[in-house]
Amino acid sequence: MSTGVESHQNGSSMMKPQSTFSPISLRYVAALRGVKPRPAGVAFTYAEAACRDPEKLICLAASNPEGRFYGLVASEPLRRDAETLATDRGIFNAVFLTGSPSETLARIGNGSALPPMLDFLCCDESAAALPAGEREALFDLAQKRLNPGGLFTTSYRAYDSDDGALHFLIRELAPEMNEDQKQEFLLEIRRLAGPYLDAHPAVAQSLKNAIVKGVAEDFFVDYVNDDAPSGTFNTMVAMSKRGFAYGGDASVTANYVELSVPVDAQDLVVSCRQHILYEPIKDVALSRTVRNDIWVKNPADISTDAAELFGGFAYGILMPRGEIPASFKAIGKKIDLSSPLYTKLIDLMSLIPIGIGDFLGHASGTGEQASKIIEAIQILVACGIATPMRGLREEASAPWSSVAQPRLVGSFNRYLDKTDLSGTEIWFASQVTGYGLSVPTRDALVMQALNRAGLNNSVSALMPELRRLAKTADALSIMEADEPTAEIAQALVRDVVGKSLPQWYAYALLEAA
Repeated sequence: MSTGVESHQNGSSMMKPQSTFSPISLRYVAALRGVKPRPAGVAFTYAEAACRDPEKLICLAASNPEGRFYGLVASEPLRRDAETLATDRGIFNAVFLTGSPSETLARIGNGSALPPMLDFLCCDESAAALPAGEREALFDLAQKRLNPGGLFTTSYRAYDSDDGALHFLIRELAPEMNEDQKQEFLLEIRRLAGPYLDAHPAVAQSLKNAIVKGVAEDFFVDYVNDDAPSGTFNTMVAMSKRGFAYGGDASVTANYVELSVPVDAQDLVVSCRQHILYEPIKDVALSRTVRNDIWVKNPADISTDAAELFGGFAYGILMPRGEIPASFKAIGKKIDLSSPLYTKLIDLMSLIPIGIGDFLGHASGTGEQASKIIEAIQILVACGIATPMRGLREEASAPWSSVAQPRLVGSFNRYLDKTDLSGTEIWFASQVTGYGLSVPTRDALVMQALNRAGLNNSVSALMPELRRLAKTADALSIMEADEPTAEIAQALVRDVVGKSLPQWYAYALLEAA
């Protein structure tokens, strides 16, 4: 007999991280460039300019109780709504202020202490760009309000079209070249702009004709006469003159040429590392129009000691162990993850986040070198399999292995107990990861039932929610039946608990009552 959940039982219940703008993620990326990270658990301040999703900032605050978070929203009604939401969720380390970057600067100039000196300032403009004047004010705000070593993160559209980076590069470089250099440049463009040329065969043919004819101007003519602004270059100039150094891409994988740049362009990109236009050159190679920059306020505490840079993080794997591949296919290469060291790390990190010291102290780490462990973990993070985490939480009131009466951890998560869950995913705060985790709604419904009634009575607690969702669009992601039955609810609990319960405890979403 069909239970109505059979088609879901082979699917993934994988939790997903909330944001690349979490303090832990930003510290890790900056550490790749030698910026010594502050240890987890030490107080910090964090502000988000042009905050458009207060709930996500509140979730981030709940996941980092040592932090003080400030959201700059557009109007007083939005501020009141955000403050009410934070109060309802029981989160009191998130404060909301009104004002654009320029209004915030004016308020500070008039003596306001809010926001205070900051360790993090973030702004996501990828969907809606700030006006030019406000973007300059944002840079000024970073300069005035970030502490030395503070991280400014900006997500923005660097080019208005998919050929914008190529247009800028030709506009900047071609006029300074002689004929031989222009011919060589054409060949470099063919290597560098592979993805763009593949998507635009007419442009690729024009480039080929210019190379064959030996007349570079036939190709450059469409690019050298028009203005071609680069948000990348403009941001580099603006931040450099304000005393900032580039700290990397908030997306970890993008910091590795061998994992992000097409193989035909890798050597060329690497050879340009000292070029002033290196980042726009990478934009061309990646066909990148949106960037996620991290900038470091100088002076920063710099280190070359890998243990100092990476030893303070915990590392975990959100992916179910059975879904982790034995090898990772990067661009033009294959990374083998089946060696004993990788296997032992993956086995442990799939169960619970661990630090480098934890692994060395575990039986699995006997005889392993710390340098090799750090190298392996960095590769797992670069491949998107493992993620750096906060790794701290208050001790549970009882051993996590006791599951008779689980309860949701923290006021942010417990608020879900009185919420009608819907949609495809639900956000949970996690002090272990240091950022929010999205959980499939079917899993969240089971978690809610466990919190309300315990494991033994979870089916009875789940049934009213399944009836509420029956015959709605959301029901398709939970069960395939017109009407829920006790059998369907029982199968759902068994399936979800069997797959996910250990991770819920490991990431402090649930604890024993």
